Amino acid sequence: MPSSVQIDGNRGWGGGQVQSLGLALALSARGEETWFVAHSGGELASRLNGTYLSWETMSLRGAAGLLDSRRLARRLRQWNADIVHIHDSASQGPAGLAARLAGKPKVVVTRRTEFPVRAGWLGRAKYALCDCVICVSEAVRRRCLEAGLPETKLKVVPDFVNCRHFDPHAAPTEAGHGGQTIAIVGRLARTKGHRVLLKAMREVSGAAPEARLVIYGEGEEKDALQREAAAAGIDERVTFAGFAADVRAALAAADVFVMPSLSEGLGVAVLEAMAMAKPVVVSDAGGLPESVVDGETGLVVPAGNAAALAEALLSLLRHRNRAKEMGAAGRKRALEHYDRPHVVGRIAALYEELLGGGDA
Repeated sequence: MPSSVQIDGNRGWGGGQVQSLGLALALSARGEETWFVAHSGGELASRLNGTYLSWETMSLRGAAGLLDSRRLARRLRQWNADIVHIHDSASQGPAGLAARLAGKPKVVVTRRTEFPVRAGWLGRAKYALCDCVICVSEAVRRRCLEAGLPETKLKVVPDFVNCRHFDPHAAPTEAGHGGQTIAIVGRLARTKGHRVLLKAMREVSGAAPEARLVIYGEGEEKDALQREAAAAGIDERVTFAGFAADVRAALAAADVFVMPSLSEGLGVAVLEAMAMAKPVVVSDAGGLPESVVDGETGLVVPAGNAAALAEALLSLLRHRNRAKEMGAAGRKRALEHYDRPHVVGRIAALYEELLGGGDA
C-alpha cells in the first residue's frame, strides 16, 4: 500500500481542510502509512493535535515556504513516502519543489476552485512539478484544460462527505421555523452569492411571511451583507448565525438548503446537505450542476438570477412532499457517489496507478 504525505498550507478552516484531514485519517485507518504537514499556527494544526496521525508544521507559503523546501525535502527522504499530496495552491510551489529535491515521491495536487489557473511561467512551473492534478469536478477540469495543462495529468475525483456523520437519523436537532427555514453554510465571500440570496429573500418574504433565512459562516462580506439585509427591510427575517460549530445541527434545523454561488468547484456544503436528506437549491456555477440533479435531488437556477432563485425556494417551501422526496433522493445520491469510503478508495487507486501498480 502506498505511503503518503498530505500537505495543506491553509491558515483557516473550511471545506478543503475537512477534505485533507479526512483523507489522511481515512488512509491511515485503511492501514496506509500517512503523514501530515500543516502551516504553522493554523486551525488545521490545532485539530491535528487531537488525532493519531504523525504530523508537523512548517512555513509553507510564499518566500518562507521556499526557504522551508529543503527542510521538507529532508523530512520526505526520512519518511520515504511514495506520494506527496498537496491540497492548497499557496504551498504547491514550495511542496512540489521539496518533493523533487527529495528525489522519489510522486506529486499529486488537488484543485478545488473553478477560478482560472494562473497563467505565466510561475503557474506553469508549479504544475510542471506535479504528476497528477485531481479536479473535484468536470468544471474544474475544463478550467485546467483551458490553461493548457496536459490532459493526461488530469483526473476527476470529487470531494467526499462522511455520510455516517452526516446522517439525518443521528444528527443533533435544533428548532426550526415550522417548515419555513432556509439555510446557507459557507464563507461570507462575494463568490458565494449571498447578495443574490438576499435579493431573492426579499421576494420570498413577501410571498411567505413565515420564511426565515439562517446564514452560517464568517468572512469579509459580513458587515456589508448585514447592512444590505437592513436596507431591504428583511433583517428581522435573516439571522447571521456565525461559524457553525456543528454543521449537522445547522442542517437538521433547515427545511431547504441553498448555495447560490457565482463560482464553485464542487460545493462540499451541498454534499453535506444532501447527505442530511435536505432538498437543495443551487446555482448552475461550476460543479454544482454535477452534484445536484435538477428536479430530482434539488433545483438548479442560473447563477446571479435572484428572481429564479426566489421562485425555486418558494416552490420547495410550498410543496413539502416534493421537497421531502428530493431530500431522500439527495441522501441516496450522496451515499452512492460521494460517501467517504468510496471516494477515498478512488484516490488510493489513483496512487497505485501513479506508482505503476493498477488502473484508476
